[in-house]
Amino acid sequence: MAIKEKPIWKFNVKGGHETPTKSTATARGKTVVIDEPVLRGGTDEGPMPVEYVFMGLLGCTHVISNKLAKHHGADFTHMDIDINVTMDSHGTRLINPIPVPFPEVTLDIDVTYEGPRDAAIAVTRDLKHHCAVSKMLQESGTKVIEKWVLNGEAIPVG
Repeated sequence: MAIKEKPIWKFNVKGGHETPTKSTATARGKTVVIDEPVLRGGTDEGPMPVEYVFMGLLGCTHVISNKLAKHHGADFTHMDIDINVTMDSHGTRLINPIPVPFPEVTLDIDVTYEGPRDAAIAVTRDLKHHCAVSKMLQESGTKVIEKWVLNGEAIPVG
């Protein structure tokens, strides 16, 4: 039985204060710890808030790429994603407000696939338009750079 998804839907995340640097958040019954490194006064019991954003980008990139591959007639059998972030921390360190906290993000996406090469290449063209986390970053002014390798071949993305 196919699940029919609604085009517009709502979800909820709840959580709160554990210490001045540590919080918990719960979504759909799954709880995560958010914390700062010891260097920043935390206990390092979980990723920092900004790291969760890019974990979300990784997950979104993975899921939407696989949906797009299927849509175009390919099958992604393996995917490694390495994300490198440039952050301007003037705002979070209370130095001064800034318009774009993440000026640049680079995703190195290495995929093994089966099916037509054109179908896999279509994914590299379409992902930036369909991954919600990538779209959010792009619209906030972040330059999102995707570097794709498909079955060992570096693919230029325009």
